[in-house]
Amino acid sequence: MSTIDELNALLINLPGYGLLTPEMKDRALATALIPDLNNVWPGQPGYIETYDVYWAAIGLVGFLEAQPVVRQSSSEGTSVAVDAPSWGGLVAYYRSMSVIATAVSAAPILTEISIYTDPHVYPTDMTGRWSENDNVDTDLG
Repeated sequence: MSTIDELNALLINLPGYGLLTPEMKDRALATALIPDLNNVWPGQPGYIETYDVYWAAIGLVGFLEAQPVVRQSSSEGTSVAVDAPSWGGLVAYYRSMSVIATAVSAAPILTEISIYTDPHVYPTDMTGRWSENDNVDTDLG
């Protein structure tokens, strides 16, 4: 199964699917390149195009969510009411299946960085150096 077929399979049953153009799908896939099976990154020599189709689908769901949904219709005594799917649930599912989203959520947001004590690095006590604008004044001796 091709990558575009995988992406279409994720989206085909969603309201508004027919509004998605091939260009939109190609763009979504272009933002979803991941390292290939040999751990070669996009843009490196020998890279084999590999996509996270769930990441691409998340981007396209935003467009679909923005489309109007028919809530009720009637014709000659028949009526139809349509409720929108749970978009948050759908995005949560795609995010849970996405290699990119999983890697992003697994990485810590704040990371402590070691400062080396080389001869050219001078530790400075910053106590009492806050200005009235909540800035640190590093010009004080």
